[in-house]
Amino acid sequence: MCNKELDTKQAILEAAEAEFLDKGFGSAKMMAIAKRAGVSHSMLHYHFQTKENLFQMIFRQKIMTFSSMFEGISEQNLSFMETIRLFIECQFELVSLNPRLPRFVINEIISNKKNLHLLLDVVKPKVIPIFSKLEGMLNEEIEKGTVRPIKFINLIINALSINISFFLILPLLEEIILPFDKTVKEAILNDRRESNIQFIMNALRP
Repeated sequence: MCNKELDTKQAILEAAEAEFLDKGFGSAKMMAIAKRAGVSHSMLHYHFQTKENLFQMIFRQKIMTFSSMFEGISEQNLSFMETIRLFIECQFELVSLNPRLPRFVINEIISNKKNLHLLLDVVKPKVIPIFSKLEGMLNEEIEKGTVRPIKFINLIINALSINISFFLILPLLEEIILPFDKTVKEAILNDRRESNIQFIMNALRP
């Protein structure tokens, strides 16, 4: 494939990502994607044939981005609390760089079970090692009395939801309070990241 074709495909993928993130699969239009990419409608169909094909490529990319938060955490020689801190921190950083990702993924797995199966196929192999290690570490700490008794599933729900819920509500806060400038928003993000970490860690202490 020549460089021009590669550039065209990349432009289409970037335009499709913007369109799907803005509108979701159901409301996205191939004509709108072609316009964003600066290509003809026929060129779009030449490279990707259908909206479904294009969406699946974008959705898989976003799922891979989401699953990247788990990479490497289980391989590090850290204490239980250090591992929890790293898990929450990595998740927060990922979502802060991709703030529309949680809403996009949640909406699309609710609207189409095929997307849920794709999510599980991609994420489960990365999740199982870290969750298995974390559960073992949690049980050891509970037995030693350094951590209060808590079900592992509740810990994971707490750790995942505290960051995701913040980014889901952030656009609303910006509308209500006034748009944040870059400096103010960065300060808010830094404060919220540490606050979320401390909230989970404090809740684990006896």
